[in-house]
Amino acid sequence: MRELEQRFSQVPGVELFPTRMPTIGGQRGEPLQFALVGPELDRVATLAFELQERLAGTAGLGRLDLDLQLDLPQLEMQLSRERVGSLGLTTETVAMAVNVLAGGVDVAQYNDDPGDGERYDLRLKAAPRAINGVPDLSRIYVRVPAGDLVRLDNIARLEKTQGPAVVTRYDLQYAANFYGTPMIAEASAIAVVEAAADELLPAGYRVRMKGRAAEFGKTAGYMLFAFVTAIVLVYMVLASQFNSFIQPLVVMVAQPLAIIGGVVAFWATGHSLNIYSIIGLVLLVGLVAKNSILLIDLTNQRRATGLPVYEALLEACP
Repeated sequence: MRELEQRFSQVPGVELFPTRMPTIGGQRGEPLQFALVGPELDRVATLAFELQERLAGTAGLGRLDLDLQLDLPQLEMQLSRERVGSLGLTTETVAMAVNVLAGGVDVAQYNDDPGDGERYDLRLKAAPRAINGVPDLSRIYVRVPAGDLVRLDNIARLEKTQGPAVVTRYDLQYAANFYGTPMIAEASAIAVVEAAADELLPAGYRVRMKGRAAEFGKTAGYMLFAFVTAIVLVYMVLASQFNSFIQPLVVMVAQPLAIIGGVVAFWATGHSLNIYSIIGLVLLVGLVAKNSILLIDLTNQRRATGLPVYEALLEACP
């Protein structure tokens, strides 16, 4: 590789890669995403298939896509470390030789017209149809520090096995990712998944929501915090405005009544409780608080003129 770098660096328009840039994978956009995580990959796979089968019969949940694949054919290279060490080689050198010839490595970029911003990758690999099977891989030669060439089958053994296509992790544990587009409300779908996971999963294995499902849980917590904070702030402001600790409670009593009416309206019209409807409830609470403040303030003004409570309310309420 060092000899190739020296030769490529002398070619005009060729720029060697200073570092290997990590690839960034794309993200899927299904609204329901969650991962089954645990310490053992085989156990995670078994539980993931059982959970998928259990959730498949749930009405409205839709089809769940599982990205776990453990039966991908692959070749494992078993090195004889004694032979590799006696020849002055390292496992990295042998792995690089096989990787370059079998898969190829981008070693540089070429620009035929400097300044146009277009570059072409230069990939180093074996000639077409030079490596078509396991016997071809066994005939790869590796150069030892002394200058001699050693065939790969003299220092390594290739075995056909099966393994995972991709080993995914979440929070430093093995993970099986699920993706789906439910036909029911997301909150209901999340509740169904969590209930099934609680019945199936043993200790040490759990379901973690991802994507929009995770953000839904966070947003629900934020909205609850906003409700509680708004109630406390409204009480503090009204207590200072009316110079009373009792009258602000009248305004506070109207808040849950307004929310109850809104929830009943959702049920009567067949709508669900989602992010948008929660925002509407926040606005509804504000409107009810505003009307209550106006009512109490006008009642206080009428009482200041000498009217008793009942007559003041009769004039203020209309």
